[in-house]
Amino acid sequence: MRADAQTEAALLEILERFCSGFVARDVDGVVQLFAPDADVVMVTSEESLLRGPDEVRAFLHRYAQGTTRYSWTWDRRDVSAAGAVGWVLAEGTETAAAEEREEKHPYRMSMVCEKRDGRWLLVQVHGSSPHQG
Repeated sequence: MRADAQTEAALLEILERFCSGFVARDVDGVVQLFAPDADVVMVTSEESLLRGPDEVRAFLHRYAQGTTRYSWTWDRRDVSAAGAVGWVLAEGTETAAAEEREEKHPYRMSMVCEKRDGRWLLVQVHGSSPHQG
């Protein structure tokens, strides 16, 4: 079910804040987008499944200390919602920049959010690169 304009704008803002937080290496800024629940999940291309706020925060701290910076540009963003649950599928390009090297490849990110007390919170994020071949 397609989200109404207000919900669509709110969920696209979550996507933007998540991605810009990664670029800025803003651990707290990204973590605050997540629900505080033990069963939140984040799946990345490089790590195993991250479960709960502590694992997500630890991963983000490791990333912030690393030499590679990730950023995304989106060609398409689909937003849907049903009641207090909304989801986003973004398709585009991920850029991995490290020192003098930069790599670009196709990327997909999906997010599931839940609206609580008038605020949308991430409960699941999954990012991956489709296989080339």
